[in-house]
Amino acid sequence: MNNNVVLFTKYKKKVLCLYIEEGIPKDLKLFDDEELGIRSVYIGKVKNIVKNIGAAFVEIAPKQNCFLKLEELEKYHVLNRERTAPDLKQGDELLVQIVKGAVKDKAPVCTGKIKLPKDELNRVLEIAPTRTVHSVLYSGRPKYLSFLQGVDIKNIDRIVCVDDTVYQDVDAYIDGLNGVNGFSEEDVARIRGNIGIYSDNEYPVNKLYKIDSIIAELTCHKLWLKSGANVVIDYTEAMTVIDVNSAKSIADKHPDHILRINTEAANEIFRQIKLRNISGMILIDFINDDNDGTDKLIEHVKSLCGKGTEDCNYVDITGLGIIELTRKKTGRPIYELL
Repeated sequence: MNNNVVLFTKYKKKVLCLYIEEGIPKDLKLFDDEELGIRSVYIGKVKNIVKNIGAAFVEIAPKQNCFLKLEELEKYHVLNRERTAPDLKQGDELLVQIVKGAVKDKAPVCTGKIKLPKDELNRVLEIAPTRTVHSVLYSGRPKYLSFLQGVDIKNIDRIVCVDDTVYQDVDAYIDGLNGVNGFSEEDVARIRGNIGIYSDNEYPVNKLYKIDSIIAELTCHKLWLKSGANVVIDYTEAMTVIDVNSAKSIADKHPDHILRINTEAANEIFRQIKLRNISGMILIDFINDDNDGTDKLIEHVKSLCGKGTEDCNYVDITGLGIIELTRKKTGRPIYELL
């Protein structure tokens, strides 16, 4: 596997986004599956028409059908033939817009009446005749694409998508970066070349990237560190309380033994804060150290607050030696979502 990877997959009927840096999970978010492709416009192909319910099934991606209710046919944009009447036939290629995501075994719902800002609609109608079936002409920017905003995309080796629908949404998002925030045409072309659909049906992508193990780690109560120390994470209604214990770590003659354990614990705690999406008040009880060790630990914690933890702030250290942090809420924590 590549060292720096972004994975978009499915987990418990949600879209799971995972960022792996140098083989270590650094960020993870879960989004409701029904957000997939909402408002996106595709060139779909009519697979079959069910006259008794006044509907059709339209394929927008390989093996991905949408439910289309046949109404106001005169407003539908059929691309493969000239229509002499407001009708629809099997095999027709037409513009469809997703209005409702898949629910359990029900297909997503689409419409042939495209609703977009005037300039976007004009652009879609202009480019549609030059594109092929399954093309995404307008991306409704599903919420899960916001995950890419917190990732250094230029340094990603691979973006792995679970299916064609996700692939097209991600590809359209990257394509839209051209000329934005310092992204050149060459940057965009290179990044798009790194996007791929995982297609090994015999070895599931979630198994390859050990998703179950990662989720187990992010929902467990106690984490063991390489030193033999452990970190215990407890959630309360008002705050998150984290305790660092020396546990199985063996004291050595190095004068900074406790500081080294606390530093190792701090690194892991901040990784967990981001991965678990912990927010609000966070209290951390590190192992007691002398004044010099405590001062160095505080400086290290302050430096970690500025390393991509999304508004994590150092507040103070109490008289009992408990470090206080706050973090802005950005969605629900993973233990609630699961």
